[in-house]
Amino acid sequence: MENVELYEILGVNKNSTDAEIKKNYRKLAKEFHPDKNPEAGDKFKEISFAYEILSDPDKRKIYDRYGLKGLQEGSDGFGDASEFFSHWFPFTAGHSHAGDGGGGANSRARQAAQVVVKLEVTLEELYNGNVSKPVEYKRTSFCVDCDGEGGPKMSLEQCKACNGTGRTANYSFMGAFVNAFESTCPSCYGRGTTIPEASRCTTCSGSGLVEEEVKHEVPIEKGAPNMSKIVFHSAGNQPLVGERGDLIVVLVQAEHAVFIRRQNDLFLRDMRINITQALCGFIHCFQHLDGRPICITNKPGDVIKYGELRVVSGEGMPLRNNPFERGDLFVEFNIDFPDDNFATEDQMHLLETLLPPRQPFTMPEDAEEVVMMEVPPYGEGSHAGAHGGMDDDDDDAPPHFESVQCQTG
Repeated sequence: MENVELYEILGVNKNSTDAEIKKNYRKLAKEFHPDKNPEAGDKFKEISFAYEILSDPDKRKIYDRYGLKGLQEGSDGFGDASEFFSHWFPFTAGHSHAGDGGGGANSRARQAAQVVVKLEVTLEELYNGNVSKPVEYKRTSFCVDCDGEGGPKMSLEQCKACNGTGRTANYSFMGAFVNAFESTCPSCYGRGTTIPEASRCTTCSGSGLVEEEVKHEVPIEKGAPNMSKIVFHSAGNQPLVGERGDLIVVLVQAEHAVFIRRQNDLFLRDMRINITQALCGFIHCFQHLDGRPICITNKPGDVIKYGELRVVSGEGMPLRNNPFERGDLFVEFNIDFPDDNFATEDQMHLLETLLPPRQPFTMPEDAEEVVMMEVPPYGEGSHAGAHGGMDDDDDDAPPHFESVQCQTG
């Protein structure tokens, strides 16, 4: 059940009578009273808070129907919720409280003022480094016409929502626990003052902030990882209260036509050789990311198998913290076989003398010899032979193997 947390604190259930609730409360209050158990202050507070709600018929009715959130929002005409919760969870204005994330209000405001921009970079730029690229973005700054006040200073009025503190009380709920904390006042955005509509600055419409376009040069470090972040302090948005946030540029590596990057290693794309090269050796040349011509050689007789992975040490990406060291370059081979009837019968016999011998084989006397053919693409050719005589509109027919998908999860 969704709304049983307070009942669990008192060791009762939703159907318990008032007398049962009172009896359990007295038992628990005696056990966890700070005078008897000094380290159980928080537990005693929870017990008292639960009893405060469940012992009141109106509050219990709201809790049963809406939960603690209903009490917070004042459902069914329940009085001033803020006053009720602040009685149980008071705090001093201006302090850093739970909910601040450990860094305080200024830390949260600065984080909210961050600007995050993605910048696409090529693999060549990440390999070579020593280059900068411009990034353009928009950020907020104080309005110069009103000095960020939103209007004339003599027109400023104290915010009625926060009494000029710039902070308002809020409550968060985790099960039966209420967490009180401060947050920026939504009426004055933390300034503590408001300005009448008639006096608001026309440039910023009274907000005190304007949007501006900014251009920033971003240095690309040699060996920088994909999705790495570069932080420019105090280059982001300017909040109404607090310091300007940071600009965070995320480097997004563009796809490359020749190489695939895996951290500090490179993989050569689509390395295809024919059967002659696989058996008799080859030389393959390509241009590396720094412009150097690189030639991969393989000696005759050093047979390369289909799908085999080989490595060239030290020809991968530079290491970010040690650019004089590099990862490795990996090459996976795809071997192209010749077309049918590529040689005469005499040439085939000659070729067979050069290749490893066949395995010995004897045809069984009762064996039936059949002819093997290529499988035509689905939807082409004769369906009767290739697919067991099934029609396309046969509802009971099993799906063709090409349409079967692997199950995951």
